[in-house]
Amino acid sequence: MKIYILTIIITFSFLVTGCEKKDSFENSTFNAEITGFVAEKCFCCWGWQIKIGDQFIKADSLPDVSLIGYEINSPVPVIIETGVRLIKCTGKPDYYEIKSLTLK
Repeated sequence: MKIYILTIIITFSFLVTGCEKKDSFENSTFNAEITGFVAEKCFCCWGWQIKIGDQFIKADSLPDVSLIGYEINSPVPVIIETGVRLIKCTGKPDYYEIKSLTLK
């Protein structure tokens, strides 16, 4: 009986608090590095790889592509303003809207 009650309590607390954490990359400004561009046209492959801290996100477009270009030989330090998450990729970085991009 105790296990049954404990299971109910744990299940209820997951339902109330939610298992999924808040998306910390949405609608914020970050110091970041653009580390590469993947031209491969597969789901969750294409686009710019952006490193924020020790995590990565992706962008399928940039506000001004001429600032960065498509060939990236070393990380490019930037300040980015993100918008909403556009595509959720399981096992790979998710795609975000990039509202603004400034070279550091």
